[in-house]
Amino acid sequence: MRMWWLSGAVIVACWSGVIWPLPVLLAAGLIAPRVSVRLPFFAMALVYALALMQLHTALAARLPEPLHGKTLNITARVVDIPADDTVMRYGQRRSRQRLIARVDGSSAWPGRHRVALTGYDLARTLHAGDLAKLQIRLYQIHGHANLAGRDRQRQALAQGLDARGIIKAVSALQPGRGLLRWRAQCSAWLARQVALSPAGRAILPALLVGDRSRISPALWRTFRATGTAHLLAISGLHVAIVALWGWLLGRWLLMSLLQCFVVPLRRFALQQLAWLPALAVAGGYAALAGFSLPTVRALLMLALVAVSRWLKRDLSLWQTLGLALLLVLLASPLACLAAGSWLSFGAVAAIALLTTSQPGWRLTVCLPLVMMVAGAMLFGQWTPAAPLANLMLVPVYASVVIPLAMVGLATGSSLLLQGAATVIEGSLGAMQGLQQLLPAWSWALPGPLAGVCLLLALLWWLMPVLPLPRRLLPLLLLPWLTQRPAVLPDGALEVSVFDVGQGEAVAVRTAHHWLLYDTGPGWPGGSMAKTTLLPWMARLGQRPDRVMVSHGDRDHAGGLKALPAGLRVWSGEPARVPGSHYCHAGQHWRWDGVRFAVLWPPRQGGYRGNNASCVLQVTGRRGSVLLTGDIERPAEYALLGTLKHIDLLQLPHHGSHTSNSPALLRALTPRWAVATVGFHNRFGHPAPAVRSRLAKAGITLLRTDRDGMIVFRWDAADNAPLITRWRLAHGRPWYGVARWRLW
Repeated sequence: MRMWWLSGAVIVACWSGVIWPLPVLLAAGLIAPRVSVRLPFFAMALVYALALMQLHTALAARLPEPLHGKTLNITARVVDIPADDTVMRYGQRRSRQRLIARVDGSSAWPGRHRVALTGYDLARTLHAGDLAKLQIRLYQIHGHANLAGRDRQRQALAQGLDARGIIKAVSALQPGRGLLRWRAQCSAWLARQVALSPAGRAILPALLVGDRSRISPALWRTFRATGTAHLLAISGLHVAIVALWGWLLGRWLLMSLLQCFVVPLRRFALQQLAWLPALAVAGGYAALAGFSLPTVRALLMLALVAVSRWLKRDLSLWQTLGLALLLVLLASPLACLAAGSWLSFGAVAAIALLTTSQPGWRLTVCLPLVMMVAGAMLFGQWTPAAPLANLMLVPVYASVVIPLAMVGLATGSSLLLQGAATVIEGSLGAMQGLQQLLPAWSWALPGPLAGVCLLLALLWWLMPVLPLPRRLLPLLLLPWLTQRPAVLPDGALEVSVFDVGQGEAVAVRTAHHWLLYDTGPGWPGGSMAKTTLLPWMARLGQRPDRVMVSHGDRDHAGGLKALPAGLRVWSGEPARVPGSHYCHAGQHWRWDGVRFAVLWPPRQGGYRGNNASCVLQVTGRRGSVLLTGDIERPAEYALLGTLKHIDLLQLPHHGSHTSNSPALLRALTPRWAVATVGFHNRFGHPAPAVRSRLAKAGITLLRTDRDGMIVFRWDAADNAPLITRWRLAHGRPWYGVARWRLW
């Protein structure tokens, strides 16, 4: 039986979390006529059950909701190299330390857990391997659920993180020892040796010991924009490069000398013996990286290849890849949830496929094209510079940077390390030049199904012998070309309320136009527009015809700077929203049979803050929506004479008790209300009194913190809208608590 089928059972179990395949596999094994047919079914059932058990064990280990925001006194050991920096927090510059710790649970949270911790202005700094008694305020890891953007909860589950926390106090400390502390010391020593090279100081510790804490956001953006971010994380590529140098050194020098003194070794060929130093060097490099999952994957594949060559068995690359994938997933089933796992195994699979058809230099050209498409699918960014950047940088890092850095670390030579840092500085300049020459493409990004079909089309096009006629390849592009939203008829209306935490962002779409109302929260160095709205726009290949920022508060206007330049922007507070025009009552327009009317603020102005919010009413042929921003009761009372019945109400001020008056609800009589709120937000939105008021009025309340992205679609032919709640419609096991589901 091929190993792919067993690996597939693990993947299905972890991504679905359902039980029904298990009895189906067991039943198929029982009714199979022959033992040779039964065994594969039973093996798949066993593997599926093990993966399912691992998934639910990990889900059950997460922080319970009653402990969210609670402070516990626990013992913790730092299990990674901490990252130290300085940030602005509440208007003050403060030192910050971020780390991963293994905590011994208290009576309130028993067991042993991995927690991502952050500390500000700590009296006692923590180091790698330290054992400390900490006072920690714990929080559940809760991500946003949207059509596009990263899934934080899935990433945490793949990394084995059970919670996040804020360190309030460090009361006792025992210095760490062992491999982890030595890695941290090596990282600090490397940074000192190349202190005059900013790029070398940040990248050399990342390449040698897996410490990426010194890499600035700007440096990350440069590597991501050129498709070379994989060079910054010790992965299979790095381990393979080091193993290759170890194999060459063993083949041409070490093993020849060893055979001169150890006579029994002369029975073996030098090609066989060379695998011993290759595996030793690769294992040492993996130890430097802390035996991270990518290095373990690479070591498994190298060990399988070494055993096959030692035993002179013909083990193909496909067999090696399949067996390594199975071993990795059996040891850590949740690894299949990480994008890096798909990228690394996918790269090896692409190499295996292309080596049979594109030998020599053509493989070097074709592989970066495949990786560019894979990067667009997994990381949400087209990188036209990726083929050229990888074509230049991978050989440079493989033949110059990594060997110089490894030998420099082994011998303590600062001269070799400075040489490696100089090459890194030169490569960074080349990447920045490519980034300016080849700006990012505006093609629609592929979704999961569209990305897989696009990769298959590209791989088959690169192969000289195809399993199907070449004229049929355009059919594989259809999922990508047709992933745009369904065309709406005149008078139809679609409203998408994004899950952006404690903030607001809403897209209103008609047949040929769409408007963005508010841009979500922002913070120094980032915004929800960058992580949620831009990927959504890139996935659909669209940009807004008009942007309306209700008012200038950061949770509504914080993402405006991340949006493309040249957009038409209106706001109720143009003084606080640079580049915007004043929106006021009386403005109206019509798109595709849908009427847009601004009801507030008054033309003469006079309002600031929440009560200056633009209030927009959108009326289609079958449905109507009122977008209210953060208006409070004074503005609500002033609007009462102009309001009519609507179908959907965006609750003013996130459902605060200072808004959503009974008079407003009586005047509007909506069927649905949406609260754009953050998970366990500190304001308690939506307020209990507002929830009670909505329930008594028979108004259905939807919340972005519980439902994720919410989409209302009124088609011209239907009276009732089609409502999509993202967490329910696209549910995954990590969205909820650990529970056994048959289906």
